[in-house]
Parts: sequence; C-alpha cells; structure tokens
Amino acid sequence: MRSFLLATIFLFAGSTAAVAQESSKGDVGATYEWVRANAGPGQCGCFGMNGGGLSASWNFHDRWSLVADISAQNANGAPTAGSSLTLVSYLAGARYRLPQPWFEGKHKPEPFAQVLVGATHAGGGVAGVGDGSYQFASRIGGGIDVPLSSRFALRIVQVDYYLTTFANSTNDHQNNLLVGAGIVFHWSR
Repeated sequence: MRSFLLATIFLFAGSTAAVAQESSKGDVGATYEWVRANAGPGQCGCFGMNGGGLSASWNFHDRWSLVADISAQNANGAPTAGSSLTLVSYLAGARYRLPQPWFEGKHKPEPFAQVLVGATHAGGGVAGVGDGSYQFASRIGGGIDVPLSSRFALRIVQVDYYLTTFANSTNDHQNNLLVGAGIVFHWSR
C-alpha cells in the first residue's frame, strides 16, 4: 500500500507541475475541519473529530482545477473504544467551480464541487485495532468561497461525504461527514 501511495503522489506531483506551467492561477486554502466519524457498523458508534486541512488547486481549464489535499483530525476518548483516533488523509482529485448568475459584484459567492481520492492513515486504539494502517479514502462534496479581495477569500462552508475503508470486522468501510471553513489565498501569473 505504501508503494501505491508513493507512486500516486509522484505521479500527481509531476502532472500538477506540468499543468501549473500552463495554468494562469490557483489557490491555497487552510481550513478547520470537523468530522462526524462512524467507527462501527450496526449501531452508530458515531463521534466527533477536530482537525484541519491544507489544500492547493491549480486551474487547468476554465472552471476545472486539479486539487491536492492533506488533512488530519483527532478524537481523544472515542466512545466506541474509549481511546484516541487520529486520521491523516492524502487526497487528490478535481474541482469544478459552478457558474452562478444570481449574484453580482466582486464579493459574489463562488460555489464549487469536488471529488478527491487517495489514502488515509489511522493511528490510535480505534483504527483497525490500533494497527496504524493506510487504507483507501475518498471525499465527494463541495463548498462556497466568498472573495474578500483579489487575493483572499473566505471559505464559509465545505461539506464532504468522507469514505474510509478500515477493518471493522463487518463491512470494512466507514461513512463519515466532513464539515469545514477557512481562508483561501489566490495567486495568478
């Protein structure tokens, strides 16, 4: 799994470097993230996790961007096992900026939708019996950015369905919800 993760990272880094040379702008975002985690099958076994994320996107065609995202969330005393859990995800994918003709002006909201796939690492007593393993993860969702100036925007909301595939002795997947907000810095050539 580590070889697959490293190959994916190098492939993505090479393709984004090539795209970045052709593109005219992109952004970097820092967000606070809260995850409603679903550790066990059957009864919910749900608990909240707090953390943050960094993302970077490179526009390659009109409304389309390539996105790289690294995020980490932690819960101490997770109710399902009474121990801690830390998730660190390494994801990449595509983002589409939705057209929105209903607002005018320089501070008009900029909605987006995105699909990210990659790997997540879990550590602590809850994750796969505390094995600290890497597994497949994906996030599908979107958000709304509101420009504050030509360089900065406020990500007022981001909501993603966050799938992880850690061993849980039943179906080996967890359906999580990620909600975030933060600040975005835009650059152009």
